[in-house]
Amino acid sequence: MFEHLLLITAVILGMALLRLLRRLEPGQRVYMLVVAGLLAATVVAMRREDAFLGLVAVGFTCLTVVIPWVLEGMSRRSFSRGQLSWAVRLAAARSLLMPGAGLQRQQQVLHGLGLLEREGVDAALNYFRELAGEAEDGGELAVIHEQIVSMLFYDQRWSEGIAHFEGQFHPGYAAMRPVLALGLLRAYGEAGRLDNAAGLLRALEEGPLGADPNAAELLGQARLTFLAYAGASRYVDEAVVGHCKSLGLSKASGALFRGIALARAGERELAVDELQRVRALAGPSDDRVVRASRSALDMVEQVFELEPELRRYAQGVGERLRSFLKTERLPRRRGPVYVTHLVALALVAGYVATQLVGAGGLGLLRVGGFTPELWRAGSWGRLFTAAFVQTDLIGLILDLYAIWLGGHVVERLLGNARMVLVTLWGAAAGVVVAAAFGGPAQIIGGGSLIATGVLVAALWTLLPRRTPSLAKRARRSLSFTLWLLLGAQAIEAIPGLRGIAVDPLALAAAAGVATVLAGALPITLPRLARYLVGALAGVTALAMLAGLWQVAREDVETFALAHREQRVVDEEVVFTVPWSFEETALAVSRGEALPVFKGLVDAQARRDGLLVEFVVAPSRADADADAGEPDGVIFTLDPALRRAVDVREDHGLPEQFTARMGAEEFRSYLVQRNGQAVARVVERPLGERTVALVAAPPEALALAPVLYASILVEASEEPVSAGE
Repeated sequence: MFEHLLLITAVILGMALLRLLRRLEPGQRVYMLVVAGLLAATVVAMRREDAFLGLVAVGFTCLTVVIPWVLEGMSRRSFSRGQLSWAVRLAAARSLLMPGAGLQRQQQVLHGLGLLEREGVDAALNYFRELAGEAEDGGELAVIHEQIVSMLFYDQRWSEGIAHFEGQFHPGYAAMRPVLALGLLRAYGEAGRLDNAAGLLRALEEGPLGADPNAAELLGQARLTFLAYAGASRYVDEAVVGHCKSLGLSKASGALFRGIALARAGERELAVDELQRVRALAGPSDDRVVRASRSALDMVEQVFELEPELRRYAQGVGERLRSFLKTERLPRRRGPVYVTHLVALALVAGYVATQLVGAGGLGLLRVGGFTPELWRAGSWGRLFTAAFVQTDLIGLILDLYAIWLGGHVVERLLGNARMVLVTLWGAAAGVVVAAAFGGPAQIIGGGSLIATGVLVAALWTLLPRRTPSLAKRARRSLSFTLWLLLGAQAIEAIPGLRGIAVDPLALAAAAGVATVLAGALPITLPRLARYLVGALAGVTALAMLAGLWQVAREDVETFALAHREQRVVDEEVVFTVPWSFEETALAVSRGEALPVFKGLVDAQARRDGLLVEFVVAPSRADADADAGEPDGVIFTLDPALRRAVDVREDHGLPEQFTARMGAEEFRSYLVQRNGQAVARVVERPLGERTVALVAAPPEALALAPVLYASILVEASEEPVSAGE
């Protein structure tokens, strides 16, 4: 398991280094060298199998990379909830753990926000003004002055904030800083400088922000702000009623803008009623909105007359806002993507279960692997569980990344229900197709089936005609990554000795299901269709749970014992074995403890690098044995082994094995190489021959002791026909 931990560490460090190289910020060069050094140390520890160096690399990776990532997420969440003091503390701890990451200025800004929460606006302003006096870098100075302007707007000191902005920045600067622009628009409105507000809004609409589909919500807020202060109550009313969520506004914010618009239009009584509703509609994070409504109530008597040109411009802005709200947009679901995270956790759980049970022998079947003969026997639950059986760590990491990246696209744009169907239906279709073209004992499964379905569904969703509002650059970047991951899944399907080989036809079937669900169906479904898809997803999820319960209760060793349908004759000895056993015609040496002799090999055990084999050799009389030389079937089959290994008595056979052997005569011994037990051999005499079970390492016998003992006990000499 330590090798797996080192591999995970190397992957984490590689991702962190790529992220740093992509940003290539001058202040993070020292930290970049730290991460690169840790990555080099991890690779060296893996190659040299150096446990001490590996522990050092893992420990420092946790301290300098993993924990800072966690702290960053916690700090952002605290900041979004208004818990500025906690955000500052968490950010300070993060900066201590990331030497040379250039986080000092960020920490200073967060400290100023903490002062705002604890001591008020004036203390925070004094702090930022001191920072501005000490700053030498132009970029840092601009950030500090932005904070000063934001603080003044936060305290509703509109004129002072405008003066500071105009004294430090050129007029077009705010158009490149959307959040600052929203505050400045409102400040111009409160100060009655609607000409300036119109100029800023025009710069926003004609600048990069206006061409970015991802900024449509923010641009809608800017238009609504301008229209409210211009007194265009009709357009504001249309925008607020039923469209607050589309504009990213709370109901209290919508009522505030509506009240301001009514007041500016001269509808004083209606304005007062609307502004008084703000407090009742306010949520936990609407304190500033309530404060703004009180200020608006104090100024409700003011009426602004617009110049004809400005009135025409306001009408055009209103029409553009109306058009934006009427345009069908992609459903954007906020919050966690539950299905994606649950699927990822299920894959990790499948991998952990496989590591605990073992991927050899019947281990994969015990944790939910699929075989056609189990399917024919009624084990239908494996249709759903097979895709979560994972044996390879690198494959698991690849699948998790594909599901995480593609799942966010599918679940946010198509919904949770279709994500469930893409995941489970696609995997089940792949399993069925693989079973149709595979052998009766072929183990089918692996997260590649799920990952392929999710990737294909995401690629269909990202087609320009299906998501026209997505920015070209973002679409191109995301699609390129998804195509690379899909290609990696295809490469992973190449059959190998270890792990679960995934049939390319199975991947094609999973992709076909994803094509129907994500490509043929529209992104936004009618209400009845949404209910139907949701019901199907619910039924499928319940079937998955029922199948998991069924698989957990099954005894696959008993099944294999009862379904030994393969009758094989080797050296005139008849074996009755499951379909998982394969004949080896010639002895093959793979550089392991023992060669693979001519006989019957458990192919399922070989998947995990284990050897369980039944062999037949002529019985050797005691008089033929040389004194002092080890005796046994393996030496008869390969005399050269006498110079490489020795044997000793075996007193550690599993109880189930000895109980099944019963009164049968047998001999068991351990094979040692350099003093270490590398294999276990159990011999049973059968006439002039000896039938032997070879298990390497010795623990491999415990994979299915009753099954192996039954095969050994029931091996019989081939009956001689009457004509011979």
